[in-house]
Amino acid sequence: MNLRTVVHLVSILVTFLGFSMFVCVPVGILMNDPDRFVWQMAFCGFVTTLLGIVGAFFSRGVHGKRLRSGVREGFATVAFGWLAALIFGALPFMLISDLKVADAIFETASGFTTTGASVIDSELVLRNGGRLAKGVESLPYCLLFWRSLIVWLGGMGIVVFALVILPFLGVGGTTQLYNAEVPGLKTNSDQLTPRIASSAKILWLVFLALTVLETVLLFLGGMTLFDAVCHSFCTIATGGFSTKNASIAYYSNPFIQWVIVVFMFLSACNFALSIKAVTGKRWLIFFQDEEFKFFLILVLAAVGLSTLLLWSEFHEIISMTGTAEPNTFLVSLRYAAFQVVSIVTSTGFSTADYNTWPAGIVMILFFLMFIGGCAGSTAGGIKCVRALLLGKHAVSEIRRCIFPRSIPDVRLNGERLPEATINKTLAFVFLYMGIFFAVALLLPLLCEMEVTTALSASITCISNIGPGLDQVGPAVTFGWMSASAKYLLSFAMVIGRLELYTLLVVLLPSFWRR
Repeated sequence: MNLRTVVHLVSILVTFLGFSMFVCVPVGILMNDPDRFVWQMAFCGFVTTLLGIVGAFFSRGVHGKRLRSGVREGFATVAFGWLAALIFGALPFMLISDLKVADAIFETASGFTTTGASVIDSELVLRNGGRLAKGVESLPYCLLFWRSLIVWLGGMGIVVFALVILPFLGVGGTTQLYNAEVPGLKTNSDQLTPRIASSAKILWLVFLALTVLETVLLFLGGMTLFDAVCHSFCTIATGGFSTKNASIAYYSNPFIQWVIVVFMFLSACNFALSIKAVTGKRWLIFFQDEEFKFFLILVLAAVGLSTLLLWSEFHEIISMTGTAEPNTFLVSLRYAAFQVVSIVTSTGFSTADYNTWPAGIVMILFFLMFIGGCAGSTAGGIKCVRALLLGKHAVSEIRRCIFPRSIPDVRLNGERLPEATINKTLAFVFLYMGIFFAVALLLPLLCEMEVTTALSASITCISNIGPGLDQVGPAVTFGWMSASAKYLLSFAMVIGRLELYTLLVVLLPSFWRR
């Protein structure tokens, strides 16, 4: 493996990260943050950018030799790139808000992996022994913006963003970077264009267009421009960080809630389908895709059943702000649709504490935490395409019990999938469930908690959901956990965001052998 190439690519990513910190400086100035916080953010940006530039300079190609990224370099760059993002991305949290190292790493990991789980509340003990009296709302605007920006950057992937300009920096062979970063099961029809850089540009243009459109709608719905931008960042990236302690419930506005529901759903759909629908004017392509149809039916069924349960059980619904709202069918539909879509898309916004809802709804939400959204989206979870393939493979094996000499024939959108793809899907699900149970078993050993809390904390971090059940529900944070538990969950978030293989392959001893 060419370590020079890996160091060079990671240094470029660190440089991008430093430039991104500088974007928060004018935001702090415009929002009248105290000068101390603005200068601290600028200092973090300067240090990060300087180290990135120095690393890129000393690892550049020598004598005009072009750096190449192969299979191992691609996996190593993504793995170490995310590690660097967690370290440098945590600097503003430690310097400005005085978070402890474990808390800053957890918050940064949650942001970049678009998980949306947080440790920040009014009870969190800081390094100086103090507390944030108003929780998230105690943070300066520049840090709140950084908190939302890392979600947006992590959504489509820092590496994918870097691919837009890597060809101009003398780095070739970036296909492996793209394959290691873009989540989901890949088939022959997944790549948008023959050139990886062109695909990355198209993805980011769609990502940006959706962000701008939602920002405008939220601003028209009554949010301030700052809140509209931050919530759009976290909706399109399915991240779930909010600038308010009560999340979206702070805005008692049905229009805002429905806008976010729509954009959460769109962000959990395969971006390749959206691009093909717009560029090729093939508006029915969504309904020709088996995964999208499966995802749509899953969401509609979960929303419908949750609405009926909510409507039949409560005369009024209590929001996250403690406000009671008379329960009608439309109110139940709005609350159920928001929470179901928020969970299945792994966004993690909340309008109510669903832990107080009927057990049937809680079980539906817990099941949806495993499934997640579509491949090729910013959503987490196992992904609908894998769940669909598992079902088809199971039917195929049952059929072979009757016709033992038949050839397995599992198809997706008419394309017959090779046995290697099926085996990789089975291995992925096996590893996914294994890591889920391993993290759930370790958590009670590192920090005292209930079984329900351990199970939901494990799956909500691996699937990049955000809120879980019981002691990690939408009304509380992860701040009460021990430092070791936070490090473990940070690792779970990253390995879930990179879909297991990218990080696990780097841990194999054979990966480092010649």
